[in-house]
Amino acid sequence: MKDSNKKSEKSSSDSENPVKKIIPEMPKDKRTKAYKEWIEKYGEQNSDSTNIPEMPKDKRTKAYKDWVKQYGNEKSDIKKSDKKSDEIKKVKTKVIKANLEDLVTSFVDFINSEEWFHKRKEIEDLRGKINLSLKKSDSDSEESRNLKSTFFQTLKSYSHKKRKYFNELSSNQKENLSKREELIEKIKDLIVVDENSNKLYSKFKVLKEEWHNTGQVPITDRNNIWETYRHHVGKFYDFLHLNRDLRDLDYKHNYEEKLKIIERAEKLDEVDDIIKASRDLNDLHRLWKNELGPVAREFSDDLWARFQAASHKIHAKRQNFQKEISNVQQVNFEKKQGVIAKMRNLTSSNPKTHSDWQNKIKDFEKLKVEFQNIKNLHKNKNKQSWNDFRIATKAFNTSKNDFYKNQKKELKKSIDIKKNLIQEVKNIIEKNTISENSGRLKVIQEEWKKVGYLPRKISNSLWDEFKPIVNRYYDILKSGAINLNVDEQKIYDEKSKFISKIKFTKKKFTIEEIRDTFNLLIKDWNEMEEVNSNSSKILNNNMLKKLSSIIKSLDIETNEKNNLIFDFELQLSKADSEEINKKIMFIKRKISELEDESNQFQNNLEFFSSSSSENPLFKNVSSKIDSINEKIEFWKARLRKVKSA
Repeated sequence: MKDSNKKSEKSSSDSENPVKKIIPEMPKDKRTKAYKEWIEKYGEQNSDSTNIPEMPKDKRTKAYKDWVKQYGNEKSDIKKSDKKSDEIKKVKTKVIKANLEDLVTSFVDFINSEEWFHKRKEIEDLRGKINLSLKKSDSDSEESRNLKSTFFQTLKSYSHKKRKYFNELSSNQKENLSKREELIEKIKDLIVVDENSNKLYSKFKVLKEEWHNTGQVPITDRNNIWETYRHHVGKFYDFLHLNRDLRDLDYKHNYEEKLKIIERAEKLDEVDDIIKASRDLNDLHRLWKNELGPVAREFSDDLWARFQAASHKIHAKRQNFQKEISNVQQVNFEKKQGVIAKMRNLTSSNPKTHSDWQNKIKDFEKLKVEFQNIKNLHKNKNKQSWNDFRIATKAFNTSKNDFYKNQKKELKKSIDIKKNLIQEVKNIIEKNTISENSGRLKVIQEEWKKVGYLPRKISNSLWDEFKPIVNRYYDILKSGAINLNVDEQKIYDEKSKFISKIKFTKKKFTIEEIRDTFNLLIKDWNEMEEVNSNSSKILNNNMLKKLSSIIKSLDIETNEKNNLIFDFELQLSKADSEEINKKIMFIKRKISELEDESNQFQNNLEFFSSSSSENPLFKNVSSKIDSINEKIEFWKARLRKVKSA
């Protein structure tokens, strides 16, 4: 007895030891769920493990005194072993940080997704892994603290979402329960009402419809409320036994609806996705039980037997599927690995251009969608495939980011090349070495085309700067300004400045005022000294462009604008007989074309009789002839002006 008392005292003190409660004893049976959870939480340890629990912080507690008694002497040894393992921990820390970052990112994505409620299992798995990683990680680093903060904030949000969801669900179910209880009371009230049977049955149908439209009730009350409803419905039908036709009508409706359910159940045998077929069958059983009333007794057994036969087929398929699920899961795993292999192939050879990278990114996104659409894998295989997927995705993103980092350097290089080409053309023009560099300018244009890819906005901006300078170069080359002596160059510059200073500032004006003002300008222009013919042509064209732009901006009729521009053009080209002859030839050709067109329409009029003058087609042709004749007179008037010039 004494020994037994001693043993019992010892065991009770051991069980009450708060130190030993920190790490519970490892379960011995490795096949149990408790063993796997212990390993996941505390690591692989056996009864001889030398791991020491964390020292309690409060020195006033019994737990702290027990810890000192049991582990105090081993503290120095722990410090020595800790120093030896520091180097190993430093190496592992980087890996833990990387894994922890991926886990926290996945955890946040799952909780923020719209389907978070259906992913609770994955969320809880990630939660356990993150907790384990946080224990192993270096909590003093800023990165670990940030990850830990993000994790706990998201976890708090997740708890709030779950609490809100289940509160709302519970509230709705309780509300539905109250509604159904009220409906049962109303059905009970119908039984004691002395009223026409047809009216009673109409009221009953309304209540029955409301019952079927009311949502789910708490699961603890579900069966009880259904049995109560069915009981009072039966009593109502018994109450209406004198009017059997109404009951038969309801039986007929239920019979037809149950036939539809049976036909839908039989078609489920053709569905390839057995999981979906099983879910749909459960819905049909719910409709059969909860939303449809009885049928005539002579049909009841046959209908149920037929429904059961269709259900057994789906159940058998589901059982066979469960037996073969390991094979299916292996096939799905191999499919996912095949997709991952394609992802790796995309990173085996990196594109050299932006457009090729964009195409490759699209291909990679398609593979990601394909990977995510393959489901139903064994838990361990699923973890492996997702890990491989993350590695492949990270490798692809690294290659892509490296390319675009280098692309920025190449872009800067291309921009500098084009800016240097622009500056070189400017220097040629400023130094007046145009004739000596005609060959070089062609080379510059070729080099411009060969410069690598640039974003459209930057490319257009540089082109808008380069093109006018090149055009200026060729304008000077064509004008002959490159062959001007010092005096001629001075005249050329003076005329160019004269053009740039022309302005017309009058707000209220007449056509005559405009004509007089510009005639004086042209008179001053013609009195200025001349340079060679090529340069004169360029200068006269520039003068005409300036006058035309001013006239077009004035608030006068379009015809008046065109006439003024034409008159000033004649005055500027008076001295150029070649230009005058060109204008005469152009106008004569225009008049000839219009006369041919008028003759054609005149011939068409001959097909109309004298009584056809009111014919719409006749009127249309006549109006066209009049319009063409007006144009002919217009061009003839201009021809006379040109000849007089």
